[in-house]
Amino acid sequence: MSFKNRLFFLMGLDSVIILTSIFIGNYILLPNQNVLTTTLAISALSLFVFHHLLAYKYRLYHRVWEYASVGELISIFRAVTLSILLTAVVQLIVMQHIYMRTLLITWMMHILLIGGSRFAWRLFRDNYKNSSDKKKRALIIGAGSAGAMVVRQLKHNEDGELYPVAFIDDDIKKHNLSVMGLPVLGGKEVIEETVERLDIENIIIAIPSLKKKELNHIFTECRKTKAQTKILPLIEDLMVGNVSVSEMRDVKVEDLLGRDPIELDTKNISGYIENEVVLVTGAGGSIGSEVCRQISLFNPKTLVLLGHGENSIHSIELELKGKYGEKINYLTEIADIQDRAKMFSVMEKHKLVLFSMPLLINMYL
Repeated sequence: MSFKNRLFFLMGLDSVIILTSIFIGNYILLPNQNVLTTTLAISALSLFVFHHLLAYKYRLYHRVWEYASVGELISIFRAVTLSILLTAVVQLIVMQHIYMRTLLITWMMHILLIGGSRFAWRLFRDNYKNSSDKKKRALIIGAGSAGAMVVRQLKHNEDGELYPVAFIDDDIKKHNLSVMGLPVLGGKEVIEETVERLDIENIIIAIPSLKKKELNHIFTECRKTKAQTKILPLIEDLMVGNVSVSEMRDVKVEDLLGRDPIELDTKNISGYIENEVVLVTGAGGSIGSEVCRQISLFNPKTLVLLGHGENSIHSIELELKGKYGEKINYLTEIADIQDRAKMFSVMEKHKLVLFSMPLLINMYL
């Protein structure tokens, strides 16, 4: 539906709601009187005009209602309340009297019908449109903010292959409650039973703050099932939009290591490396090249890249020069670390001291 057609549809729908609300308000309080009175006509016309003006001001005709949330509900409340108050002012000016009880019932009906009409599409979308049998049923581990974000994105992603059906969380305060319309069935001890009972095909671990040891325990329970286990990207990446839940990845071995990453003492490291000449052996390998990248962050005067593979040394040299430019002087040495004479020659050539070796060891212990 085009924006123009959508605008006319919503304005027409709101017009019917306005007339229905004020008619019901008058009929409830004045059932035995002719409702087509001057009071009703003036009130209906005032409410009609004020509602459409305020709906435009609060952009009720410009919102995507299938994603409606508390913010949209607040906008509806403000628009409806102000339109009723302005209608009361008109009644006071024109008829020297405010029909307070009638306006109160009209206000309640107005909010109920306007809000209901807007949120009906979201309810349909969340509970029927995306609950396709073709999608794989997913169990979400973690009923916190990250888990709720995953559920929201999965429900709104029509092209996605996963559909969330339940939560697992170790917080007993959340057990038997509902989050984003999904039940929290229990802690990790019920994962195996839940997967079998609900025919779960995918498990999503959505707890970014999870420690390695805790993740290992959860993954151990997940491995007892036939479901595929995935882990959520970093929550900060999700929030800033760098990644989406569609980029969830399988759990890797390094995720399950029995310790958390060690925080480096960057101040002491910088004191050793900054403006110094540093030699890295095996600089073309996977570990050596990463050491070179990390050392470059601490601004050495010269970084000597040593290895016996010309292609790999040349590759890391190009990468580092492309990233740091002329900021750091990069030199290369093609040599075998087992060649004792050559290594002494390199050390003498670049006037290297030996404190760099224990420093590099400490960086990765």
